[in-house]
Amino acid sequence: MGLPERPADRLVRGDAWYEFCDRLKVAGARVLTDDAATLDVDRAEGYRHLSRLTVYALQWFVDFHDPDYPAFHRYDDDVIKWGGPNADNHYLRAKIDPRGAYRLRFDSRGLRELIISTPEGEMQLEQYRVFEERHLSDLAVGADGHVEVVLSAERLDGNWIPLHPDADHVLVRLYVSDWAADAVPPVYIERIGREGSAPARLDPGSLAVRLDRAATWIERTVDYWPAFMKKRRGAAAANILSPPRAVPGGAADILYGGGFWQLAAGEGLLVECDLPRARYWSFQLYSIPWFESLDVANRSTSLNDAQTVVDADDIVRIVVAAEDPGLANWLDTEGRAEGMLSYRWVWAETAPVPRTRVVRLDALTDVVPPGAARTDPERRRAQLAARRAALAQRFRR
Repeated sequence: MGLPERPADRLVRGDAWYEFCDRLKVAGARVLTDDAATLDVDRAEGYRHLSRLTVYALQWFVDFHDPDYPAFHRYDDDVIKWGGPNADNHYLRAKIDPRGAYRLRFDSRGLRELIISTPEGEMQLEQYRVFEERHLSDLAVGADGHVEVVLSAERLDGNWIPLHPDADHVLVRLYVSDWAADAVPPVYIERIGREGSAPARLDPGSLAVRLDRAATWIERTVDYWPAFMKKRRGAAAANILSPPRAVPGGAADILYGGGFWQLAAGEGLLVECDLPRARYWSFQLYSIPWFESLDVANRSTSLNDAQTVVDADDIVRIVVAAEDPGLANWLDTEGRAEGMLSYRWVWAETAPVPRTRVVRLDALTDVVPPGAARTDPERRRAQLAARRAALAQRFRR
């Protein structure tokens, strides 16, 4: 009898890589079978979505998946998108071993806020638990603005976050409302006891396992979010926004609400909302069925508390439309007849429900009060140019 096959054997023969490619090919069939992606451009966006998932999965599982020598992986940014990312978050995650102890360090000067959390895994892998959360306001900050956080099963001195035995990674959300002014500091992580050492060379068997995990993540993700969107869409009336609520797998202090716009040419969705009392809030647009944020760099597809003009009556008025409505607060649909509008109230004292109605853009002045904030083409171009420059600075583009 021969020796049992090892994962390394599958890699050195090339089988592990060939299997990964075959599974990716099968995942691509999801783009063609999704009944919400009927237009050529929808399917083109589907293949782009699959390519983005592949980039993320290979990086996360191959290059950032060593809990002994972790590093923070940036994801859900202006390019790599999945699961309805927040354009005002700088997302970082690092792999951890819950039996180990870790140290995080960052400079909090100029940082608006952050959430550090320890999830069990991924929503699309049916892992919804979030064991611990800490905000910047929960942490002791040094006189020079520097912050050190430790994560471990046993209590340690300082800013301590306990590690649950099922914790899979540490997730950091840096909040950026004023895109030009809010700081986005690097966050450094190290496993305590591994300082100054280096990992061994790549193990072939380990790489075979990581490729398998990457393929599984891609398969589950390309199925999960279109199904999520289809379920939400089927249960919702068009052009109506749901009340805000916390969601499984999300942070406890984030309330989400939303709905789906359906607009004909020349129409807009007027959103009116009492000003929320919250440390952060936003409205953002997403694609159907891939649940990606729209073009956040070149178009006004998201608005937050620092970017939105609030009218004198303390009402937030936003128009969702393909054309610039002339109001200060515009969410650009990119010409899509339908899509998802989501809003977030974070660290909120109040949780107002936005009111909506479909309006003709050429009759908008008859619908909104005379004092509603307006803009002109020159100021809109300046707004979009500043938006693009600020995002390029944040993501080093």
